[in-house]
Amino acid sequence: MKIGLFGGSFNPIHEGHLKIAQFAFEKLNLDKLIFIPAATNPFKKNKKYAPSSDRIKMIQLAIEDKPHFEISEFETKRGGVSYTFETIRYFKNKFPSDELFFLMGSDQLPKLNKWEYIDEISQKVQLVIFKRSNKINKINAKKYNAIILNNPIHPESSTSIREGNLIYTPEKVNEYIGNNYLYASEILHNILKVDPARAKHCKQAAEFAAELAKTVKYDAKIAYYAGLFHDVAKRLSESESREFMHFFGLDAYDKKTYPNFKLHQICGALWVEFVYKNSNRDLIRAISIHTTLDLELNTLDKILFIADKICQGRAFPGVQKLRELVMSDFEAGFKAVLKHNYDYNINKGITFDNEALAIYKKWMD
Repeated sequence: MKIGLFGGSFNPIHEGHLKIAQFAFEKLNLDKLIFIPAATNPFKKNKKYAPSSDRIKMIQLAIEDKPHFEISEFETKRGGVSYTFETIRYFKNKFPSDELFFLMGSDQLPKLNKWEYIDEISQKVQLVIFKRSNKINKINAKKYNAIILNNPIHPESSTSIREGNLIYTPEKVNEYIGNNYLYASEILHNILKVDPARAKHCKQAAEFAAELAKTVKYDAKIAYYAGLFHDVAKRLSESESREFMHFFGLDAYDKKTYPNFKLHQICGALWVEFVYKNSNRDLIRAISIHTTLDLELNTLDKILFIADKICQGRAFPGVQKLRELVMSDFEAGFKAVLKHNYDYNINKGITFDNEALAIYKKWMD
Protein backbone atom coordinates (compact mmCIF):
# COMPACT_ATOMS: atom_id res chain seq x y z
CA MET A 1 0.00 0.00 0.00
CA LYS A 2 1.15 3.54 -0.78
CA ILE A 3 0.49 5.91 2.12
CA GLY A 4 0.91 9.68 2.17
CA LEU A 5 1.90 11.41 5.41
CA PHE A 6 1.01 15.09 5.64
CA GLY A 7 2.27 16.81 8.78
CA GLY A 8 1.81 20.38 9.92
CA SER A 9 0.22 22.60 12.51
CA PHE A 10 -3.04 22.92 10.53
CA ASN A 11 -3.74 26.04 12.55
CA PRO A 12 -6.27 25.96 10.95
CA ILE A 13 -6.62 23.61 8.00
CA HIS A 14 -7.56 25.46 4.82
CA GLU A 15 -8.50 24.89 1.19
CA GLY A 16 -4.85 24.99 0.14
CA HIS A 17 -4.03 22.03 2.39
CA LEU A 18 -6.91 20.07 0.89
CA LYS A 19 -5.95 20.90 -2.70
CA ILE A 20 -2.33 19.89 -2.09
CA ALA A 21 -3.40 16.66 -0.38
CA GLN A 22 -5.70 15.76 -3.27
CA PHE A 23 -3.07 16.66 -5.87
CA ALA A 24 -0.47 14.46 -4.14
CA PHE A 25 -2.97 11.64 -3.69
CA GLU A 26 -3.69 11.56 -7.41
CA LYS A 27 -0.18 12.20 -8.78
CA LEU A 28 1.48 9.64 -6.48
CA ASN A 29 -1.30 7.06 -6.88
CA LEU A 30 -1.67 6.82 -3.11
CA ASP A 31 -4.07 4.44 -1.42
CA LYS A 32 -4.65 6.86 1.43
CA LEU A 33 -3.25 10.04 2.93
CA ILE A 34 -2.92 10.74 6.65
CA PHE A 35 -3.02 14.23 8.14
CA ILE A 36 -0.73 14.49 11.18
CA PRO A 37 -1.36 17.68 13.19
CA ALA A 38 1.65 18.74 15.24
CA ALA A 39 1.67 19.40 18.96
CA THR A 40 4.44 22.03 18.63
CA ASN A 41 6.58 22.74 15.58
CA PRO A 42 10.32 22.74 16.47
CA PHE A 43 10.84 25.69 14.12
CA LYS A 44 7.88 27.64 15.58
CA LYS A 45 8.16 27.02 19.33
CA ASN A 46 6.95 30.51 20.24
CA LYS A 47 3.90 30.35 18.01
CA LYS A 48 0.51 30.09 19.70
CA TYR A 49 -1.64 27.26 18.41
CA ALA A 50 -5.35 26.64 18.80
CA PRO A 51 -5.89 23.65 21.13
CA SER A 52 -5.08 20.36 19.41
CA SER A 53 -8.65 19.15 20.02
CA ASP A 54 -9.95 22.09 17.96
CA ARG A 55 -7.40 21.64 15.18
CA ILE A 56 -8.25 17.94 14.97
CA LYS A 57 -11.98 18.66 14.87
CA MET A 58 -11.46 21.16 12.06
CA ILE A 59 -9.52 18.58 10.04
CA GLN A 60 -12.30 16.06 10.65
CA LEU A 61 -14.87 18.52 9.33
CA ALA A 62 -12.72 19.34 6.30
CA ILE A 63 -12.21 15.72 5.24
CA GLU A 64 -15.48 14.11 6.34
CA ASP A 65 -16.56 13.55 2.72
CA LYS A 66 -13.12 12.29 1.64
CA PRO A 67 -12.77 8.63 2.69
CA HIS A 68 -9.22 8.40 1.31
CA PHE A 69 -8.06 10.98 3.89
CA GLU A 70 -7.47 10.13 7.56
CA ILE A 71 -6.15 11.80 10.72
CA SER A 72 -3.49 10.57 13.10
CA GLU A 73 -3.33 11.97 16.63
CA PHE A 74 0.12 10.51 17.24
CA GLU A 75 1.88 13.85 17.67
CA THR A 76 -0.88 15.67 19.55
CA LYS A 77 -1.41 12.83 22.02
CA ARG A 78 2.31 12.55 22.65
CA GLY A 79 2.56 16.30 23.22
CA GLY A 80 5.68 18.43 23.34
CA VAL A 81 7.73 19.42 20.32
CA SER A 82 6.98 17.38 17.20
CA TYR A 83 10.16 16.09 15.57
CA THR A 84 9.73 14.49 12.17
CA PHE A 85 12.16 11.63 12.78
CA GLU A 86 10.06 10.40 15.72
CA THR A 87 6.90 10.54 13.64
CA ILE A 88 8.56 8.69 10.76
CA ARG A 89 9.80 5.95 13.10
CA TYR A 90 6.27 5.55 14.47
CA PHE A 91 4.66 5.18 11.05
CA LYS A 92 7.43 2.93 9.72
CA ASN A 93 6.83 0.60 12.66
CA LYS A 94 3.09 0.76 12.12
CA PHE A 95 3.29 0.14 8.36
CA PRO A 96 6.55 -1.86 7.93
CA SER A 97 5.61 -3.31 4.54
CA ASP A 98 4.04 -0.21 3.03
CA GLU A 99 5.57 2.55 0.94
CA LEU A 100 5.48 5.87 2.80
CA PHE A 101 5.48 9.31 1.17
CA PHE A 102 6.16 12.30 3.42
CA LEU A 103 4.62 15.50 2.08
CA MET A 104 6.21 18.87 2.88
CA GLY A 105 6.30 22.43 1.53
CA SER A 106 9.12 23.79 -0.59
CA ASP A 107 9.75 26.46 2.05
CA GLN A 108 11.18 23.67 4.23
CA LEU A 109 13.79 22.62 1.66
CA PRO A 110 16.50 25.20 2.51
CA LYS A 111 16.60 24.03 6.14
CA LEU A 112 16.08 20.34 5.45
CA ASN A 113 19.72 19.60 6.22
CA LYS A 114 19.15 21.01 9.75
CA TRP A 115 16.47 18.44 10.57
CA GLU A 116 17.51 15.90 13.16
CA TYR A 117 18.18 12.45 11.63
CA ILE A 118 17.38 13.72 8.14
CA ASP A 119 19.43 10.93 6.54
CA GLU A 120 17.38 8.32 8.40
CA ILE A 121 14.16 10.10 7.42
CA SER A 122 15.06 10.19 3.73
CA GLN A 123 15.87 6.47 3.79
CA LYS A 124 12.66 5.38 5.52
CA VAL A 125 10.23 7.51 3.49
CA GLN A 126 10.03 9.09 0.10
CA LEU A 127 10.19 12.85 0.61
CA VAL A 128 7.67 14.71 -1.54
CA ILE A 129 7.89 18.47 -2.01
CA PHE A 130 4.89 20.59 -2.95
CA LYS A 131 5.62 24.06 -4.31
CA ARG A 132 4.74 27.09 -2.20
CA SER A 133 6.59 29.36 -4.60
CA ASN A 134 8.57 28.91 -7.80
CA LYS A 135 11.82 29.06 -5.83
CA ILE A 136 13.09 25.53 -5.15
CA ASN A 137 16.26 24.56 -3.27
CA LYS A 138 17.39 21.95 -5.78
CA ILE A 139 20.57 21.12 -3.84
CA ASN A 140 18.70 19.69 -0.86
CA ALA A 141 16.02 18.19 -3.08
CA LYS A 142 18.67 16.22 -4.95
CA LYS A 143 20.68 15.40 -1.81
CA TYR A 144 17.68 13.75 -0.15
CA ASN A 145 16.19 12.28 -3.33
CA ALA A 146 12.97 14.26 -3.01
CA ILE A 147 10.14 14.19 -5.52
CA ILE A 148 9.04 17.71 -6.49
CA LEU A 149 5.37 18.02 -7.37
CA ASN A 150 4.43 20.40 -10.17
CA ASN A 151 1.38 21.59 -8.29
CA PRO A 152 -0.48 24.88 -8.73
CA ILE A 153 0.63 27.45 -6.15
CA HIS A 154 -2.30 28.32 -3.92
CA PRO A 155 -2.75 31.66 -2.12
CA GLU A 156 -4.29 30.16 1.00
CA SER A 157 -2.36 30.12 4.25
CA SER A 158 -3.22 29.52 7.89
CA THR A 159 -1.65 32.88 8.74
CA SER A 160 -3.97 34.65 6.31
CA ILE A 161 -6.99 32.96 7.87
CA ARG A 162 -5.91 33.99 11.35
CA GLU A 163 -5.73 37.53 9.98
CA GLY A 164 -9.40 37.38 9.00
CA ASN A 165 -9.43 35.92 5.47
CA LEU A 166 -11.86 33.20 6.46
CA ILE A 167 -12.99 32.54 2.90
CA TYR A 168 -9.94 30.29 2.58
CA THR A 169 -11.45 27.73 4.95
CA PRO A 170 -14.12 25.15 4.13
CA GLU A 171 -17.57 26.33 5.22
CA LYS A 172 -17.86 23.91 8.13
CA VAL A 173 -14.40 24.84 9.38
CA ASN A 174 -15.31 28.54 9.20
CA GLU A 175 -18.45 27.84 11.25
CA TYR A 176 -16.44 25.90 13.80
CA ILE A 177 -13.96 28.76 14.13
CA GLY A 178 -16.74 31.30 14.65
CA ASN A 179 -18.81 29.28 17.08
CA ASN A 180 -15.76 28.41 19.18
CA TYR A 181 -14.29 31.93 19.05
CA LEU A 182 -10.99 30.65 17.64
CA TYR A 183 -8.33 33.19 16.61
CA ALA A 184 -10.71 35.97 17.74
CA SER A 185 -8.12 38.34 19.20
CA GLU A 186 -5.66 37.78 16.36
CA ILE A 187 -8.33 38.43 13.74
CA LEU A 188 -9.64 41.52 15.52
CA HIS A 189 -6.21 43.08 15.91
CA ASN A 190 -5.35 42.43 12.27
CA ILE A 191 -8.60 43.98 11.03
CA LEU A 192 -7.99 47.05 13.19
CA LYS A 193 -4.22 47.20 12.71
CA VAL A 194 -4.53 50.66 11.16
CA ASP A 195 -6.29 51.81 14.33
CA PRO A 196 -4.49 50.25 17.32
CA ALA A 197 -6.31 52.55 19.74
CA ARG A 198 -9.63 51.10 18.55
CA ALA A 199 -8.30 47.56 18.93
CA LYS A 200 -7.21 48.40 22.47
CA HIS A 201 -10.66 49.82 23.24
CA CYS A 202 -12.29 46.61 21.97
CA LYS A 203 -10.14 44.54 24.31
CA GLN A 204 -10.89 46.85 27.23
CA ALA A 205 -14.62 46.70 26.48
CA ALA A 206 -14.40 42.91 26.31
CA GLU A 207 -12.69 42.67 29.68
CA PHE A 208 -15.15 45.05 31.34
CA ALA A 209 -18.13 43.25 29.79
CA ALA A 210 -16.91 39.90 31.10
CA GLU A 211 -16.46 41.26 34.63
CA LEU A 212 -19.85 42.95 34.56
CA ALA A 213 -21.49 39.77 33.27
CA LYS A 214 -20.27 37.86 36.31
CA THR A 215 -22.09 40.27 38.64
CA VAL A 216 -25.43 39.45 37.00
CA LYS A 217 -24.65 35.76 36.43
CA TYR A 218 -24.55 36.14 32.65
CA ASP A 219 -22.19 34.08 30.47
CA ALA A 220 -18.90 35.98 30.78
CA LYS A 221 -17.46 34.34 27.66
CA ILE A 222 -20.30 35.56 25.44
CA ALA A 223 -20.08 39.02 26.99
CA TYR A 224 -16.32 39.09 26.40
CA TYR A 225 -16.60 38.34 22.68
CA ALA A 226 -19.48 40.76 22.22
CA GLY A 227 -17.16 43.41 23.63
CA LEU A 228 -14.20 42.27 21.58
CA PHE A 229 -16.06 42.43 18.26
CA HIS A 230 -18.41 45.37 18.87
CA ASP A 231 -16.30 47.83 16.83
CA VAL A 232 -14.90 45.37 14.29
CA ALA A 233 -16.48 47.37 11.44
CA LYS A 234 -15.48 50.80 12.75
CA ARG A 235 -12.65 50.96 10.22
CA LEU A 236 -15.04 51.00 7.25
CA SER A 237 -15.85 54.25 5.48
CA GLU A 238 -19.48 55.13 4.76
CA SER A 239 -19.24 53.85 1.18
CA GLU A 240 -17.48 50.66 2.27
CA SER A 241 -20.10 50.10 4.98
CA ARG A 242 -22.98 50.50 2.56
CA GLU A 243 -21.32 48.21 0.01
CA PHE A 244 -20.79 45.62 2.75
CA MET A 245 -24.45 45.84 3.81
CA HIS A 246 -25.64 45.68 0.21
CA PHE A 247 -23.59 42.51 -0.34
CA PHE A 248 -25.60 40.84 2.41
CA GLY A 249 -28.96 41.91 0.98
CA LEU A 250 -29.79 45.04 2.95
CA ASP A 251 -31.22 48.14 1.29
CA ALA A 252 -28.01 49.86 2.28
CA TYR A 253 -28.51 53.03 0.28
CA ASP A 254 -31.72 53.94 2.09
CA LYS A 255 -30.18 56.57 4.35
CA LYS A 256 -33.43 57.10 6.23
CA THR A 257 -33.47 53.49 7.41
CA TYR A 258 -29.69 53.27 7.72
CA PRO A 259 -28.28 56.67 8.74
CA ASN A 260 -24.53 56.95 9.10
CA PHE A 261 -24.50 56.60 12.88
CA LYS A 262 -26.00 53.10 12.60
CA LEU A 263 -23.59 51.75 10.01
CA HIS A 264 -20.73 50.38 12.09
CA GLN A 265 -22.99 48.51 14.50
CA ILE A 266 -24.96 46.91 11.67
CA CYS A 267 -21.83 46.02 9.70
CA GLY A 268 -20.22 44.62 12.84
CA ALA A 269 -23.16 42.30 13.40
CA LEU A 270 -23.12 41.22 9.74
CA TRP A 271 -19.39 40.49 9.95
CA VAL A 272 -19.81 38.33 13.06
CA GLU A 273 -22.70 36.39 11.55
CA PHE A 274 -21.68 35.98 7.92
CA VAL A 275 -17.88 36.32 7.84
CA TYR A 276 -16.75 34.97 11.21
CA LYS A 277 -19.88 32.77 11.13
CA ASN A 278 -20.81 32.90 14.79
CA SER A 279 -24.43 31.89 15.29
CA ASN A 280 -25.13 33.30 18.77
CA ARG A 281 -28.22 35.42 18.17
CA ASP A 282 -27.88 37.41 21.39
CA LEU A 283 -24.28 38.35 20.63
CA ILE A 284 -25.12 39.37 17.06
CA ARG A 285 -28.10 41.44 18.19
CA ALA A 286 -26.15 43.16 20.97
CA ILE A 287 -23.51 44.31 18.50
CA SER A 288 -26.19 45.44 16.02
CA ILE A 289 -27.68 47.90 18.55
CA HIS A 290 -24.75 48.70 20.81
CA THR A 291 -24.80 52.44 20.12
CA THR A 292 -28.51 53.08 19.50
CA LEU A 293 -30.13 50.48 21.77
CA ASP A 294 -33.75 49.44 21.23
CA LEU A 295 -37.18 49.49 22.86
CA GLU A 296 -36.59 45.86 23.84
CA LEU A 297 -33.29 45.04 25.54
CA ASN A 298 -31.90 41.91 27.12
CA THR A 299 -29.08 41.61 29.64
CA LEU A 300 -26.31 41.31 27.05
CA ASP A 301 -27.56 44.39 25.19
CA LYS A 302 -27.19 46.39 28.40
CA ILE A 303 -23.83 44.85 29.33
CA LEU A 304 -22.32 45.75 25.96
CA PHE A 305 -23.69 49.30 25.98
CA ILE A 306 -22.28 49.90 29.45
CA ALA A 307 -18.91 48.31 28.65
CA ASP A 308 -18.50 50.40 25.51
CA LYS A 309 -19.20 53.63 27.40
CA ILE A 310 -17.27 53.22 30.67
CA CYS A 311 -14.60 50.54 30.23
CA GLN A 312 -10.97 51.28 31.08
CA GLY A 313 -9.66 53.86 28.64
CA ARG A 314 -12.79 55.99 28.87
CA ALA A 315 -11.91 59.12 30.84
CA PHE A 316 -14.45 61.72 31.90
CA PRO A 317 -15.58 63.23 35.22
CA GLY A 318 -17.60 60.68 37.18
CA VAL A 319 -16.63 57.61 35.14
CA GLN A 320 -15.22 55.74 38.14
CA LYS A 321 -18.43 56.29 40.11
CA LEU A 322 -20.41 54.88 37.19
CA ARG A 323 -18.14 51.82 37.10
CA GLU A 324 -18.68 51.22 40.78
CA LEU A 325 -22.44 51.69 40.44
CA VAL A 326 -22.92 49.20 37.59
CA MET A 327 -20.96 46.58 39.51
CA SER A 328 -23.11 47.00 42.63
CA ASP A 329 -26.52 47.75 41.07
CA PHE A 330 -26.72 46.72 37.43
CA GLU A 331 -30.07 48.27 36.49
CA ALA A 332 -29.45 51.54 38.31
CA GLY A 333 -26.00 51.68 36.77
CA PHE A 334 -27.38 51.09 33.28
CA LYS A 335 -29.82 53.98 33.70
CA ALA A 336 -27.05 56.24 34.98
CA VAL A 337 -24.75 55.41 32.06
CA LEU A 338 -27.61 55.96 29.63
CA LYS A 339 -28.46 59.31 31.23
CA HIS A 340 -24.83 60.40 31.04
CA ASN A 341 -24.71 59.42 27.35
CA TYR A 342 -27.94 61.32 26.67
CA ASP A 343 -26.68 64.47 28.40
CA TYR A 344 -23.32 64.22 26.64
CA ASN A 345 -24.96 64.12 23.21
CA ILE A 346 -27.39 66.92 24.01
CA ASN A 347 -24.48 69.11 25.14
CA LYS A 348 -22.75 68.37 21.83
CA GLY A 349 -25.80 69.72 20.00
CA ILE A 350 -26.97 66.37 18.68
CA THR A 351 -30.68 66.21 17.83
CA PHE A 352 -32.36 62.86 18.45
CA ASP A 353 -35.05 61.49 16.16
CA ASN A 354 -38.33 60.18 17.57
CA GLU A 355 -37.08 56.59 17.66
CA ALA A 356 -34.04 57.51 19.75
CA LEU A 357 -36.09 59.74 22.06
CA ALA A 358 -38.55 56.92 22.69
CA ILE A 359 -35.69 54.55 23.55
CA TYR A 360 -34.06 57.00 25.96
CA LYS A 361 -37.41 57.83 27.56
CA LYS A 362 -38.28 54.18 28.16
CA TRP A 363 -34.96 53.17 29.70
CA MET A 364 -34.19 56.32 31.68
CA ASP A 365 -37.61 56.44 33.39
